[in-house]
Amino acid sequence: MTPPRFVPRHLSGPILRTLRHFPVAGITGARQVGKSTLAQSLISDEWPAVYMTLDDRAALTAALQDPEGFIEGNPPPLILDEVQRAPALLLALKGAVDRHRRPGSYLVTGSANLLTLKRV
Repeated sequence: MTPPRFVPRHLSGPILRTLRHFPVAGITGARQVGKSTLAQSLISDEWPAVYMTLDDRAALTAALQDPEGFIEGNPPPLILDEVQRAPALLLALKGAVDRHRRPGSYLVTGSANLLTLKRV
């Protein structure tokens, strides 16, 4: 079976423009619609982010055990995929942004509406 090819998204430009002006941008939506693929496609010389997914057991465990340490140990620019799996990361992310307000620091993705999660 061949992997599906990437279909360029019209949202790439608006997301990159948002990242030029704000420290955090988010991509939310239903499962399997291409959020992760879109986020990874934004990594470039212009925005050299590191991609981390909380579908990875080690990353999820680290994020759950020490959200602040996880954020501090993974400097921006950073893509945090499936961030709804560790809701406390959002507060840690807020703290990091409050301390170092730099445009383009973080892109978060999630299948859930991130603002409706408990503890946000």
